[in-house]
Amino acid sequence: MDCLFLINPIAGALAGKKIAAGIERALQIRGLSKHVVFTDPEHLETQVMSLAPGRDLIVVAGGDGTVSAVARILGTLDRPPPLAILPLGTGNDLARSLGWWEVWNQGGLDYLWSGINAGKVEAMDLWSCGEDSRFIGYAGFGLDARIVASVSKLRMKRFCHNLGKRWNQFLYVALGLKHILSIKLKFGSTEMDVCFFDKNGNMNQIRLRDHAALILSNIEHYAGGGSLSSASCWSDGKLEAYVIPTVRAYLELLLRGRITCLSSPMATYQACSVKIIGKQDLPVQLDGEWAQECTARDTVKVQHVRALPVLVPPANFAVKESVGSRWPKSPILKRDTSSILPDPATTTGN
Repeated sequence: MDCLFLINPIAGALAGKKIAAGIERALQIRGLSKHVVFTDPEHLETQVMSLAPGRDLIVVAGGDGTVSAVARILGTLDRPPPLAILPLGTGNDLARSLGWWEVWNQGGLDYLWSGINAGKVEAMDLWSCGEDSRFIGYAGFGLDARIVASVSKLRMKRFCHNLGKRWNQFLYVALGLKHILSIKLKFGSTEMDVCFFDKNGNMNQIRLRDHAALILSNIEHYAGGGSLSSASCWSDGKLEAYVIPTVRAYLELLLRGRITCLSSPMATYQACSVKIIGKQDLPVQLDGEWAQECTARDTVKVQHVRALPVLVPPANFAVKESVGSRWPKSPILKRDTSSILPDPATTTGN
């Protein structure tokens, strides 16, 4: 098996470099060819386009931003290889939803190798948000996007580089309180008209005034461990929409999944595509990363693009054997025959 590791070297307070060394030192497994490459944000597209074609598996080591960026580029290939995740970020919501966060936290590289061996390839929806932006996890409009924008701006400053997960979490909390206060003072509410379309093109239109946020999600985790609808499915061509009317409702959403007695929230709508018309400047975040600021009267169309192959470890994964005793002589990825990907040439947005 030909496996490419794309590693963000600064993720997790420079943990990416240590992980790369660990992978290079890992047991030489018969039938496994490992290629370890550090990602360069300025040349990431060139790296993925030149190194990914023809591989059996791409393992991305980094946070949601790195994983999402690689997935968006893989989406331009006719036959993208399956994607797995080694979670090193702050939120790791994509890794949590696919199961890789649990695997990594249970046993590091040994469990990762075993998870790859025992996993199967499934389809995961890729979505567009406007002409040039794509996401696989979730999109946020309003309060959460303002928080992400402020954190991203501060993290660009030299003194905030590579300070680690705890520092990043502190930034989200501190800047989140700032934006929550602005909404309480009536300075940061969200106004937009939203149209939800089903697979037959039927429309359900709502008008949001003085709301906190709108979240469109393809996965079941949000904001670093919060739980969304348990009915969420990443391969059904549908998004779960959560209309967040107040700051209190947003805080309750964040607490679900972190407090066991709170049940998962119900999605307000399910939609195969969404059209959003802003009534004011509207901030947008995609997969936990700042994306854009839409101006008043801009129209944002969220549509299904295609399915991407992702490698998913078994549910409730727990393996205690070391990789040396687990890995077969000729490892072969297990493909889920019930989740065959459509031909990209025949796939169109809904």
